[in-house]
Amino acid sequence: MSTVRKLSSSILLVMTGIFLGCLTGILPAQAQEPRTLFYPNREASSTNKPNAANFGEEMTVRQLHQPLDRIGESNLQILEEALELVNTLEEPEAKARLLTEIALKFAGISQEERAQLLLADALIAANEIEADSLQVQAKTAIARAYFDLGQAETAADLLSDALATTNRLDDPGVKTSLLAEIALTYNAIAESDRSLEILSQSRDITLGNQSAESAALFPFEPTGWEGQLGLGASFFSGDKITSETSLNFALERQWPTDEVNFQISFTNDYDNSRVSPEKDNQIQAQIDTEYRHHATERYQYFISSLVRRDETDGIDIRTNLYTGPGINIWRAGPDRSFDMQLGVGIRYEDSNRRQDDLDVPVAQYRMRYKDVYFDFLTLRQFLTFELPFDDFEDYYIESSTTLGIPIVQGWSFNNNLILRYANNPSLDNPNLRVDFVTGIEYQF
Repeated sequence: MSTVRKLSSSILLVMTGIFLGCLTGILPAQAQEPRTLFYPNREASSTNKPNAANFGEEMTVRQLHQPLDRIGESNLQILEEALELVNTLEEPEAKARLLTEIALKFAGISQEERAQLLLADALIAANEIEADSLQVQAKTAIARAYFDLGQAETAADLLSDALATTNRLDDPGVKTSLLAEIALTYNAIAESDRSLEILSQSRDITLGNQSAESAALFPFEPTGWEGQLGLGASFFSGDKITSETSLNFALERQWPTDEVNFQISFTNDYDNSRVSPEKDNQIQAQIDTEYRHHATERYQYFISSLVRRDETDGIDIRTNLYTGPGINIWRAGPDRSFDMQLGVGIRYEDSNRRQDDLDVPVAQYRMRYKDVYFDFLTLRQFLTFELPFDDFEDYYIESSTTLGIPIVQGWSFNNNLILRYANNPSLDNPNLRVDFVTGIEYQF
């Protein structure tokens, strides 16, 4: 039975739309059947008036698009029949909306009293709407219609009622939208101060909602193990032959409050011009691990360690261990963040310049940036600064910048620029060392 009722209501809505289309002149003349029309006051038994176009003649384009006040009398019958159909509707939302539209059309042909009666009926239908948000929208439209009829006080009362209903809503998204709609209506009825006040309220709710969504990011959504595998190579042949082959591997995992990162890089540097005791193949390898515990979304505590061997730089082993607090500056999901951390620890190096050199304590500052750049490029930036307390001149800076260009799903073309500056470098080496590695990377 309810299905039949809904179908009947839908048919009535379509027929009503057709009637209103005839009234505003959007239907072709052939779709409007010539007939003898009447004045709207049926009780007064007004005499019939002929249609604008003679029977059997087609309505011209000029007649079809002439102003509404000129063709109003010839379309009053259409309004009356549309009104009869609307009054049979059971859905209060549709009934309130259509009654408001018809009332405005009556007002447009100087039938203000009839329009006000219809707006009163529309308000009765609006009060029967169960959903508060839909009721607010209906009352806002009716208030605007009352203002157009010169009833500014009634319009203000309706908007005040709609505002009170809106403030009782729990959904911040719906509440913000309705407040903005009410504010625009207040502005339309020349109450700009009230409009600005409500817009400010809507903005405050939006900002509060954004803060709530940000807070909801923590504890973080756990992830499985994720990682990257990269391969890069370069080759030169001339008066000598050189080549570099690099393999990089990274692995990370996120728990609700904990995070682990593991990275390893391996490079084989070949140069056949090296003189004994130097080897043609020299190894550069580095292992970097870090654990972070997040007390909140913003504040964290970390423990990190690094082990490096660089035969090209004359370093047999270089290792450190740091711990300390960290802070998140910016975050947009698990893969986009900007963090800084400051730790204290120890550093040990055995090289051709430093034999069993242990520095305690050593301060470390690290900046870590992960982002999506221009939506199709990935950019990662790591910056590390180490300063031993026992020798301020022995500081060390390392910067790593990686720019990735996606190729296909999971694969990207990567370019990695590594800058290392040691104020006291290993023997016979410059302070600044620059490495550029290009290759492909697979994310899994």
